[in-house]
Amino acid sequence: MANKILTPTTLWNDFDDSLPLNESILSEKQADKLRQYTVRFAGRAVGSERVDIFAHYAEPSEGDNIPALLILPDADQTVDDAAVRRFASFGYAVLMPDYRGSWRGAEGYTVYPDAIAYANLRQAERHFDHADETARETCWFEWVAVARYCIRYLRTKERIGKIGVIGVRAGGDIAWQLAATCEDLACAIPVCAGGWRAYRGVNKYGDTAELKMDDERYRFIAGIESQSYAPYVKCPVLMLCSTNDELFDADRAFDTFSRISPDHEKTFYFAARYNGHIGNTGLKDLDLFIGKYLKGREVFIPAPAEIAIEEDDDGELVARIRFDHNGEVKYCEVYMAEDMCESAMRDWVRCEFKKNGNDDEQIFRINAVRGAKRVFAYAKTKYSCGFAVSSKIAFKRMEKDYANSTERSRILYSSRNGRDSFTVVRFDRGSTMADCFLENSQPPVWLVDGPFGISGIASDYGLKLFRINDPRYRPSENSLLKFDAYAPETTTVQITIRAAKGGKDILYQCNLFLPGCESWTDHVLSAKDFKTDGNRPLSNLSDAKYIAFYSEGAFCINNLLWL
Repeated sequence: MANKILTPTTLWNDFDDSLPLNESILSEKQADKLRQYTVRFAGRAVGSERVDIFAHYAEPSEGDNIPALLILPDADQTVDDAAVRRFASFGYAVLMPDYRGSWRGAEGYTVYPDAIAYANLRQAERHFDHADETARETCWFEWVAVARYCIRYLRTKERIGKIGVIGVRAGGDIAWQLAATCEDLACAIPVCAGGWRAYRGVNKYGDTAELKMDDERYRFIAGIESQSYAPYVKCPVLMLCSTNDELFDADRAFDTFSRISPDHEKTFYFAARYNGHIGNTGLKDLDLFIGKYLKGREVFIPAPAEIAIEEDDDGELVARIRFDHNGEVKYCEVYMAEDMCESAMRDWVRCEFKKNGNDDEQIFRINAVRGAKRVFAYAKTKYSCGFAVSSKIAFKRMEKDYANSTERSRILYSSRNGRDSFTVVRFDRGSTMADCFLENSQPPVWLVDGPFGISGIASDYGLKLFRINDPRYRPSENSLLKFDAYAPETTTVQITIRAAKGGKDILYQCNLFLPGCESWTDHVLSAKDFKTDGNRPLSNLSDAKYIAFYSEGAFCINNLLWL
């Protein structure tokens, strides 16, 4: 078996998930018309031992043929009771297991036999991102085995109907494997997951060298990676991704999606500017999708938008968007970015609508800066049924300027830009479900009224701006950063710049005291004001990839520009 390259078929064709579950209910309660359990049941056999799976389960107190959801968290997360309760309150039976294993301070976790101790995330080491022997001797095989027994557990429940799976990040990669190897799934929703882990650091559209392949890489890609499982998918798939995900290359997301057979219904959505998170629009898609495939509701699921970047008859660079003609389009938005090959660091800017094209088609201007070498664009389209879909990220290598090419600018932001280009620094655990979904109909970034009737940009989650690396706004050498800030109460804002240094990304920080007066205060910062933990200053602001503002107190900013 050593050094054998296992495919999705050969890895799982003899897997035994028929062993007795030996369920043990650890605790039980009933409230709000729900029955909730903390359970243990047996997983796969390892020699004479069994994996001991820990999970939370909830189901409606009444009814039959109840649709069920298996929710798989990220690898460093565990059971999220808020996620279990939310979907259970919507009429689903919900099972959410722990698969990360032994974890300091955890009240309950899945116990793996010593022979596969590497299935515990904290002991995984190379078993996480390498297949040194085969794909079977990895933590991924053990985690998918846990999920396979979770599906078996759900199927043993008398009142259960159709079963779907939701997987977040690493849990999403597990969901891809389930969708390809389980006959018992009605739908799958991988979230911020789509494979290509072996290609981390190798940008799809960059000038970096190709991935160095050897037998180990072939073993890992063939037996573990989601893109290898996508062609074998057996059920409808909703793929939810975020454009600025530092753990997954958004440019490759559609490559995985396109490998799913057209025989299965599938669709796709990008959350703009988020890093490994999904907002309210994506969560709405999820609810509609599982409502259709688990509850049998009549829901129109539109196909992803089609996009092409081209020069039109006016000599302008445009994005031509084509919609699913079976649905009624409520609105369409197109986002563009320039030059940045690292997808997680792109400044996605909303494009200007130009005109309607032929039937089910709209055209948007891509106003790229003069001299740009690359341009990226994607579309987001929402339909009257409430479902939103995206296109792939289209790419064009620039060989000339166009009639709508624009000039460089010193103004990074003013309130006239509204919320465009800003995103959040971080979400607190309490503000997201399963450390991923922001269940809030209000935008996480907004404009607030400051002193003298002047508005500023604000967020409870901090403010992040990738525009600092955009070639249109990149500063010249020795430039200074000027901006206005307002805080109603005294607070300290931590300003962070992520910059490239010697081939690595380093964080530089500056603490800014805001006195909490009823007026705007202007601030001017130089590169040397930003320092590492070791007190080394930033050499040049033009090296920055993003700038972030965060404080425990309320604040807003305006008028960011270069001096």
